[in-house]
Amino acid sequence: MKKEITNVDLCSIVNELKFLEGGRFDKAFLIDKDDNRELIIKIHKDGSNELVISVGKYKYVTLTSYEREKPKLPPSFAMLLRKYLKNAKLLRIDQVEFDRILLLEFSIGEKKYKIIAELFKDGNIIFLDEEDNIIAPLRVEVFSNRKIAPKEKYQFPPQKPLSLNKLEYSIAYEIFKDYFEKNKEVECVRLVSRILGIGGLYAEEICERANIDKKKKNLSEEEIKKLFLTAKELYEEVVRNRKPNIVIKDGEEVDVVPIELRKYKDYEKRYFNSFYEALDEYFAKFLTSVEIKKKKSKLEKEIEKQESILRRQLETLKAYEEEVRKNQIKGDLIYSNYRLVEEILNAIRVAKDKKGWEEVKRVIRENKEHPIIKLIEGVNEKKGEIIVRLSSDLDGKIEERVVLDIRKSTFENAESYYNKAKKFKSKIEGIKKAIEMSKKKLEELKKKRDVEIEEKKALKKKVKKERKWYEKFKWTVINNFLVIAGKDAITNEIIIKKYTDKDDIVFHADIQGAPFTVIKTNGREVDEETLMEVAKFSVSHSKAWKLGYGALDTYWVKPDQISKRAESGEYLKRGAFVIRGKRNYIRNVPLELGIGVLEYDNSIKITTAPPDTLKKHFIKYVLLKPSNKDKGKVVKELKEIFKEYDVDDEDILSVLPPGGCEIKRQ
Repeated sequence: MKKEITNVDLCSIVNELKFLEGGRFDKAFLIDKDDNRELIIKIHKDGSNELVISVGKYKYVTLTSYEREKPKLPPSFAMLLRKYLKNAKLLRIDQVEFDRILLLEFSIGEKKYKIIAELFKDGNIIFLDEEDNIIAPLRVEVFSNRKIAPKEKYQFPPQKPLSLNKLEYSIAYEIFKDYFEKNKEVECVRLVSRILGIGGLYAEEICERANIDKKKKNLSEEEIKKLFLTAKELYEEVVRNRKPNIVIKDGEEVDVVPIELRKYKDYEKRYFNSFYEALDEYFAKFLTSVEIKKKKSKLEKEIEKQESILRRQLETLKAYEEEVRKNQIKGDLIYSNYRLVEEILNAIRVAKDKKGWEEVKRVIRENKEHPIIKLIEGVNEKKGEIIVRLSSDLDGKIEERVVLDIRKSTFENAESYYNKAKKFKSKIEGIKKAIEMSKKKLEELKKKRDVEIEEKKALKKKVKKERKWYEKFKWTVINNFLVIAGKDAITNEIIIKKYTDKDDIVFHADIQGAPFTVIKTNGREVDEETLMEVAKFSVSHSKAWKLGYGALDTYWVKPDQISKRAESGEYLKRGAFVIRGKRNYIRNVPLELGIGVLEYDNSIKITTAPPDTLKKHFIKYVLLKPSNKDKGKVVKELKEIFKEYDVDDEDILSVLPPGGCEIKRQ
């Protein structure tokens, strides 16, 4: 069972995750599970992506589509990353020197930060500043040649002289050949593994593909060359021709690899579009099986505890029933031997009153053969009691030792036993109710265990919503007109070049960096009310919102007035356009915006709109105002407000205005 990825695996993953570059850091979570830790970094790039870095017993990197149970109070390491990297841009994601080391580099403003994940030994995650000083490691480590601790300068571990990704260099073959010639007495598979720093699995694969016995020593130059070229081909396959698959043996998943391996040619396989999907599937299920065992163990303890309670209750019930039986029998024996008991009690009372207890005991000792006295087996003078052996043949032979109180009559002694039997009968009713309650609780616990285990087995996979083309942008619906606006320079350019038709109307707030806002008219006339509402939408989604403006001018033009061709000697940045001709200004437009749900395009959607539009066309809404309040808290509040409409964080975040906001309390 594979528990950690190799450097070859990491190479494949990093190549696939390059698309995250340019994305924005949102949040970090740290899930601590005994001997394993998962750092989850949420990165916004074409939607929300959860990058998982796992260290400890299981070491891997992947994008996950499975939900994890995240802690309500994030550990200090996750909080530290949130503090430094909130909205930071992911500049690059790389593998360091073909080692099991992942590098994430972020920038925020003028500052740069790095996250290093070491996926060897026990694994570690280290947070660095731009000068490679350690801000914080996940755990402190001290090696002979380096120290992983706060304020220390981070140093990478010693690197191999050669690696799979450096075989294109002209000197690479000479280094490779020289290593083989200096170690002729070592098996070739070991030499391949050592010089390239790869595990036994891929070293064996290279030997097998080169048709050279992995245990062969003292290779010829031709064989060395063949191994070298095969290693190059394997690297090319890992980078450019992957066939990610999970390997299955006897129904059990035993490995996950980025390419077809000859070792597994006869095994069953499940193929995936990407290696990170295969890793996600493999490790999510593997870790879940561990969780199931833990969950089962925890619930089993509760079940065992309840079973122990039930067992004691059943034992008590049995004891109570036995007490009822014995006391009932003793009362019956007194009645069936009424005259005999009466005679014994009278004789003992007379003897005791005349000569005291010592004389009574002497008479009993000296008359063991007397037909009546011999039935007395003991005396308890302090309690005024005698112990008598009584028997009856009414229901078969019954014989019991019965304690009689000499101060009571025969009838009273019998009633005393019957009363004890009644008390135990009433206790039996109570214990039976307690047993029923225990059985019910035990049954509920067992059902809960079974349900939770089944839920754990059926991993919750996050469903990626299918988004319409306009949901890539800021958008709304005003008086049945679809309105779209850019989010940044790139989407601004896309809107104008790809999604604006000749009959549309294009707004632009009179402030630098404002998005183009387009009314999709479909050839219809646009009235003044609609123009005013779109004007409000336009200014509210501009930088003016972030700056806290109360009102701003905006204008609208026709698409044929917008050009990408700059004036002579000028240069246009990406997302910028030249506007020629008359601009139709709408002055002093108030920044008013709310968020709500409406029915559009055959489904319920959440988006923003000016207040009048919200009141007229939206099912449910709240008004917003600019604020420095943490966006995560606002999203959480909005998610709770609109919970019955199945909206998620991404739905809300994608439509909110720039900068911060909060709910306007009325």
